[in-house]
Amino acid sequence: MSRIIEYEDMGQRERWLIFLLGTLIGAGMLWTFKTQSEPARTEKRLVREALNLPGMMFDFAVAQKGFYGHYVLLESVETLSDGSKVRSIVTGGRRHYTAEGTELPQEYLFITETYAAGTPLAEAGPVKNYTFAFADRLTIKLRKGYSAADVTTDFGDVATPVADRPDLVTLKLTQWIKSHQAKDWSKLNDIIKGLSQKSAVQSVELTKIDWQSEAELIKQNSTK
Repeated sequence: MSRIIEYEDMGQRERWLIFLLGTLIGAGMLWTFKTQSEPARTEKRLVREALNLPGMMFDFAVAQKGFYGHYVLLESVETLSDGSKVRSIVTGGRRHYTAEGTELPQEYLFITETYAAGTPLAEAGPVKNYTFAFADRLTIKLRKGYSAADVTTDFGDVATPVADRPDLVTLKLTQWIKSHQAKDWSKLNDIIKGLSQKSAVQSVELTKIDWQSEAELIKQNSTK
């Protein structure tokens, strides 16, 4: 009887050791997977944070589609001498959040689409060419002897320096957007014209977005 109990006890110990060994192996595999995948997840997160456009816009641009819908805040069309048409629109931009998950103020984009002569202006396109820029952000080249503090708007927006470029400043139109004027995006041209007439300003333009470089960055990281 005692020998039977001893064998049973040994079986329980063996089962316990096997269970413990399996747990340790599982934990080790999980740790290895986590340590190997964490850098990849971090890299993808950094890529996402570096993008300036919503994902849909990359998809549409690659497919040569036009941007139409409720998110279009301003639209104008210019016909060129060769019959092609340039459609300019202002839309909402990519959503950004703080580390705590709080949504940051909306960004706005200025997009131009060029359609060949005879091509209907519609989502199906095809669109020959795009340009993307921030509608709420200006890049300004200063004249000699001036600084960022010399460039302001009547609404209280003040320019900030561009790193390693003492001749350039960035002006975010945050206060202008908060005002009633921003309900009419056609007044954006008036803001640009007014700034260009300031003694401190040599040139002013909407801050450009290199969407093709960003699309290539997405492509490179989608295969990792």
